[in-house]
Amino acid sequence: MPIRLLAICVLFSIVSIGLTAQPALSEETAFYFHNQGELQVSLPQFQVGNFQVSGLDASASSSSARIFSAASPTAPASTGTMASMSAQISISGQPSGYAAVVAWVTAPFPVNVTLDGQVVMHVWISSGDVLWPWQASELFMGVTDYSPTGSTHFQLLDYYLGNATLGYNEFSNSPTEYVISTLRINQHQFQAGSMLMFFAGAGSNKQGYSFTVYFDSPTWNSRAEIPADPSLTLPEFTSTIPLTIIALLLPLIIKRKFSKR
Repeated sequence: MPIRLLAICVLFSIVSIGLTAQPALSEETAFYFHNQGELQVSLPQFQVGNFQVSGLDASASSSSARIFSAASPTAPASTGTMASMSAQISISGQPSGYAAVVAWVTAPFPVNVTLDGQVVMHVWISSGDVLWPWQASELFMGVTDYSPTGSTHFQLLDYYLGNATLGYNEFSNSPTEYVISTLRINQHQFQAGSMLMFFAGAGSNKQGYSFTVYFDSPTWNSRAEIPADPSLTLPEFTSTIPLTIIALLLPLIIKRKFSKR
């Protein structure tokens, strides 16, 4: 077989291996919530379980919806962020009320990644709001597939909704860690470019119910433990990087070899 034809076959085989390699899951990883910037996201009316949400406008200036980047395995070392929230998002259902939410996204996946397993969320929250006997508050948390360029921007993977505490506040006056371990991702494939989003918040039948979420600090190390590290996609080989380098260099090697003849 001519050398040039052989080299082309080798190049095609290398690229094919890299493209067909299947993602594999790594060990459970803790993703800490950081404040390295905020996303501006606007959503029209949407459904969450049995509840109808009037809409969501997340921005740095909002007191009812904020989305931070980026959640990562790097432990926090800063003084922390305190997000003061006010329940202004209208919720219809049983019961109806108002909500506010804080969310965190990972970096976009560079390739398709499949996750499967339990998600444990740790979020530090406080509230000094006073409730009347007919008023209630409740905690919620969840995990979402967020795809900024996809046809469906948000795909809810799982969520937790606590029992409403009628006549008294769900949260402590001082920052307290709330841990939810009932969330799960079931064999979900994240497409390249999408992000894993974690969210936490509170609902109440009192409009303007206030609470504070704490994160990005060694003291308030709000985080999520996920079943696999989305920064790792392990193909049949340990890494596709050496294959990619060989694939890129092979044509140059062939060209140099023939130029010397």
